[in-house]
Amino acid sequence: MPFASTARALALTLAVSAFPALAADTAPPAPPAPEPMVGGELTAFGAVRAANRNGTIPAWTGGMSQPPPDVYTPGQHMRDPFPDDTRWFTVRADEVERYKSRLTAGQIALFKKFPASFEIPMFPTRRTAAAPQRIAEASIENAAGRARLLENGLAVTGARVGIPFPAPKTGEEAMWNHLLRWQGESVTRTYGIAIPDERGYSTPSVYREDRLSTYAQGQDGPVAVHRRRVGLRPAEVAGSALLTQQTLNPLQRPPVTWYKPPGEKTLPVRAPDFAYDTPDPAAGGLRTADMLDMFSGLMDRFSFELLGRREMYVPYNAWRLLAPDLSPEEVFWSAHPNPTLTRYELHRVWVVEATLKRGLRHAFPRRVYYLDEDSWQILMAEHYGPEGELARYAEVHPIVHPQVPVLLPAREVTYDLTSGRYLVVGLDGAEKPPVFDRPLKPEDFTPEALVPKRR
Repeated sequence: MPFASTARALALTLAVSAFPALAADTAPPAPPAPEPMVGGELTAFGAVRAANRNGTIPAWTGGMSQPPPDVYTPGQHMRDPFPDDTRWFTVRADEVERYKSRLTAGQIALFKKFPASFEIPMFPTRRTAAAPQRIAEASIENAAGRARLLENGLAVTGARVGIPFPAPKTGEEAMWNHLLRWQGESVTRTYGIAIPDERGYSTPSVYREDRLSTYAQGQDGPVAVHRRRVGLRPAEVAGSALLTQQTLNPLQRPPVTWYKPPGEKTLPVRAPDFAYDTPDPAAGGLRTADMLDMFSGLMDRFSFELLGRREMYVPYNAWRLLAPDLSPEEVFWSAHPNPTLTRYELHRVWVVEATLKRGLRHAFPRRVYYLDEDSWQILMAEHYGPEGELARYAEVHPIVHPQVPVLLPAREVTYDLTSGRYLVVGLDGAEKPPVFDRPLKPEDFTPEALVPKRR
């Protein structure tokens, strides 16, 4: 080969070898990994089906869909199905720094406020949340594109029966999952509301609550959920009534609330002001209207950002709080529930941050919600005041009712971190358990339905 030709070939070889990155950049990009499928790698509710990397969160295998033997008797509260579970470890105030990545800001605040008594007992994770097969199938269909948001996320359309957005892309979708989550078609339960005093005891106000989900029944119509709360005792609350409607499109059909004070014999009247940060009259000022059921009502005052999925220490499988032989003083200490009776586990949760929109007002302009990936129940919520301070913190301690099956709150605890008081809402082991087969219909949730019928 002539010298010139050899030189040109060598120069070309050197030029190519001098720029290997350029050659790599021209290679076709790798195809993106396929998204996990709802009903496949993800459960019908969008939870990660597999265990986590080290197995501390087990795989979901269907939840507790049947009552375990020897612990369930119809008409009675189910006993703890895991009596032999022992504490995995305990988080105490002097170990917060070690575990803070899996603690909420609210839990950390409780450690700071009550360092000598508050603790988080950690138990093995039991993924007990379950739902009927028809709810699972409907959720998969919703995930396939049937469900859509309208009105900038304030309304939902197309969803039927199941979780509307099992694989949420926005905070609004996640919050609608909570609002429309499976809670049974209907439920009637008796529960107490109490604010423990310095001795750790307070005579509870007792209410009966009826709930009907026409959405879960598959009925068409603007109203998705009906609720009725009636005061039973003591005399200070007896006869009070609160009726609410939750709608799928609040802009076309605003939700309606009726209220009747205790002792009055008149019909409940419209209560348009019972919304947003209006105090709940049954909660001693510690809970607002939109804090019922951890979050309820309209979403129009906030922007909701989906922050992703995290592994966190959450209250779960709280049967020990319902033991019928426990006195109130044993369960409720002056500052918080007795930690020897609570149970926390490591679960995955979706995190949603709510920020007040410009020009609007609310007593808690910033909130953070932690939603259970297996059920979409909000398990924990932080409520920040106008100066950015963490003012309220709430936790749900849930159990599964496997005869349905459904996961529901057993106790809901709301802490006022300013005053040191806390509110307890929920079931009592001495009362009858919830009833899920009572035939309820929308006509039962009108003001007229509360008037005793003459015989």
